[in-house]
Amino acid sequence: MLVTKKQDDCLCCDAVILPFAGSTALSVELPKNLAEAVKAAVDQEKFSGECGSLYTMNLLGENGILSLVLIGLGDENASNREAYLAFCKALKYCKDQHCGKTVVYLDNAAARLENNPALVAKLCECPWLVSYDFTAYKSNPAAPAMEQVEFVTQLPDFQAQLDEAAVVAQCTLHSRDLVNHPSRFMTPAQLGVEAQKLAQEYGLDCKVFDKPQIEALGMDTFLAVGRGAVDEPRLVVLRYMGASADQETIGLVGKGIMFDSGGYSLKSKMATMHDDMGGAAAVIGAITALARRKVPVNVVAVVAACKNMISGDAYVPGDILRSMSGKTIEMLNADAEGRLTLADAITYAIREEKVDRVIDIATLTGAAKGAVGGRTAPILSNDDAFCGVMEQASKVSCEKVWRLNADKELRPVLNSAVADIKNSSPGNNYGGGTIVAGLFIQEFVEGKPWIHVDMAPVNWLGEDSSYCCKGATGYGVSLLYQTVKLLAK
Repeated sequence: MLVTKKQDDCLCCDAVILPFAGSTALSVELPKNLAEAVKAAVDQEKFSGECGSLYTMNLLGENGILSLVLIGLGDENASNREAYLAFCKALKYCKDQHCGKTVVYLDNAAARLENNPALVAKLCECPWLVSYDFTAYKSNPAAPAMEQVEFVTQLPDFQAQLDEAAVVAQCTLHSRDLVNHPSRFMTPAQLGVEAQKLAQEYGLDCKVFDKPQIEALGMDTFLAVGRGAVDEPRLVVLRYMGASADQETIGLVGKGIMFDSGGYSLKSKMATMHDDMGGAAAVIGAITALARRKVPVNVVAVVAACKNMISGDAYVPGDILRSMSGKTIEMLNADAEGRLTLADAITYAIREEKVDRVIDIATLTGAAKGAVGGRTAPILSNDDAFCGVMEQASKVSCEKVWRLNADKELRPVLNSAVADIKNSSPGNNYGGGTIVAGLFIQEFVEGKPWIHVDMAPVNWLGEDSSYCCKGATGYGVSLLYQTVKLLAK
């Protein structure tokens, strides 16, 4: 995918996208046939200009048939995400029509964009996000439906915004790839290889710990989860030190369950459970983007990667595990495994990497979708200011979050009669499964400022959308990147 700022007046393309800022006013100069077609569509009330409204028509262009796409981005009352989704819809139409080259007259929506650089940057990501298809296992993959997008614009600092968007989008697509690969290929060891490749290419420091090294660290809870699998676990650590040594270090901890069968608490459906490492893919993508953009901040990404499988040696409900922190855990649900691996990964980040604050991100609970719906990730935090930064980053990244109360009244359901804490509370009638899971993780943050992101509702799409084909969404890369970038200011 080639995305550029248009340098000439030639209109040799397959499609033209004309965005509108909450009205039907035409504010850029167009070739006569395009301007007349727009006027006719408006006069005949075929296009309203409202946010998300879409109208298409075919005209005769220099390359033959030209698709003209009118899309409403809304006025200042529409959110950035609404405008982003609308623009994706226009690009998706061009993709579906196999428009190899598309030109976007961005300045027609200048009234919406000139004072909103965050939205401009997000719209610049869209061509990459929309054009993506996962074809690694196709014997004869189809040629890319979209090959080039050119933006016609005089908006200030546009090239700089486009350059940043390219990095964030490309890292998001790499995250999608990591998740979309089946677990037969994307093993814990292979994830370590992928991290090392990125480190070598973009100047990150990378350490991949094998099973004996993990044992030496005392990460017995993490090891217990992976004990039933043939593929041995790996602890993947990426470091980017872009600020001085006296500045704080931010820890990004991603859940890395490369396949989740549920263990002896067996799942009934698991065809897509190779997606349970979406958190791992998100933190790898985010730290790579930060390094590529040379953001002045210190960041460590930690992934405890393993498979949760059944075997004669697998852990079973009723086992008591000893975590790296020293706390003992009564394991009552083998399918509540992500919080167990995160507990040890967070302890490692705090004690070994000396991080000053922690963000963990995980496909953690099925309850999350019921709590906030299928387009938002619930978050929990012990620090209002820190959480506020992520909420601001959410608006910039257009990746939605919804803060839940870390309700201490629910904490007693995790009390254990035989250990320090239990990982699940089968049969309790208090509900709040997403909150309870977050409360478990909070027990291991040692008082550090902390945010937990439960990305389970948004990590995977069961069908195509305007911004992503069926499969992994890459959620979290942009959100984490923008959060850390804001912290660096």
